[in-house]
Amino acid sequence: MKTVIFNNNDALFKFSQKEVRDHLRGNLAESAFDEISQMLELISNNRDETIFNLDDNHYFGYVALELMGSGKGIVVCKNCDETYDAGQVKMSAIGYGKSPFDSKQKQKGGFSLVGKRKNRSMFGGQILKCSEGHTLISMETWRT
Repeated sequence: MKTVIFNNNDALFKFSQKEVRDHLRGNLAESAFDEISQMLELISNNRDETIFNLDDNHYFGYVALELMGSGKGIVVCKNCDETYDAGQVKMSAIGYGKSPFDSKQKQKGGFSLVGKRKNRSMFGGQILKCSEGHTLISMETWRT
């Protein structure tokens, strides 16, 4: 099987080239058009396997999260040396949630002595853990 591998400090993700190509083509209208086009070109030029590392291609971390969240791929946890299918790992929200639209938290208003509202930043994202509780990947997906 032709594969795309994503490697970070905690895990090694494996996806079929077809799954990755289909996913990337579906996201071509997004703001990361250049990065997506470059990844599609790399995948098309390699015959058997394409490897992305977090240090070289940070954007593919988001792709890996999205693919795993949709039930595609497998991941090898480097901490427990176990292989998990996408359905065996747990995805959770971090910070204020997966999306700013999902956020249930209300921004608390703080007033200074001069009566101005304090500017408070919020962020959110997703974390993926193996069944042993080891972090496989954690990505911030939004910030205000």
